[in-house]
Amino acid sequence: MLNEVFLDALKNRDAKISKVKDSNFATILAEASSRWVPYKPLQEKCESAGVDSSWNKRAFQGLYLYVIDAVAVTSANKILAAEWGHDIAGSARAEFLESKAMAMEASVAQKAAGRVDIVCIDGSLVSRLLRIAADAASEMVKRYGSSIFISKSSESRLQFGPMGSRAGDIYYYGHAGKGAGFSVPVEAQFPHAPLFEVYARLRDHTPMIRIEILGEPSNQEITKILDELGYHSVAGYPYCLKLAHNTCKISDHDIDRLASIFSLQHEQGARDALNE
Repeated sequence: MLNEVFLDALKNRDAKISKVKDSNFATILAEASSRWVPYKPLQEKCESAGVDSSWNKRAFQGLYLYVIDAVAVTSANKILAAEWGHDIAGSARAEFLESKAMAMEASVAQKAAGRVDIVCIDGSLVSRLLRIAADAASEMVKRYGSSIFISKSSESRLQFGPMGSRAGDIYYYGHAGKGAGFSVPVEAQFPHAPLFEVYARLRDHTPMIRIEILGEPSNQEITKILDELGYHSVAGYPYCLKLAHNTCKISDHDIDRLASIFSLQHEQGARDALNE
């Protein structure tokens, strides 16, 4: 079957690509270039902390085994704060696990604040709070404090959506140039606090990142953030966030080990019939 898929892709390649690179493409690139501020981060010496969370679960016969954790770790691989939880339950919906993970994230971010120069959270605050009640979301924003939120990819069309963009804003900034710098901050549609998004490249010819900042930042504040992020970055990405991801990631192998501790390793799982 895949052979037919590949042949069809070759046959319709130009038509598929034109869905993104249509008549608006050059216009949007020009607009992205006009909003771009060239800047090479000075790599200011600082101590940064990355915050990330993870969860995983295993379905058995009417039971779920789940694990959640969150960590704040510096670029020197020093763990400032960590929280975790696990249980065997009759239900473990993804929304529940995501909510618990986010609460742990906010908690470790609070504990890291004041001990380092900058706290970076992996991912988008806006997308995190979409499915949370307004009161709970506002409280969560307060707990995150002055942390900034960094995404490697984004589907946000806040800036170029009105121009008929087919891809996320980050795609157009990434194609408008390859030099280091940042985009003019734009306020996001966020009811809980003033929040601005900035696209940035920490080094020439490295991937774009999206930064969410609570409160309206000046250009001086943005360049200071980039200087601090650039000090410990690898391939244009803050090293503390890479360490946080690797430290907190809960793999299927980890679930296997926990299942063995709880004597569940011989219980039939939901994917056994597929040999998965």
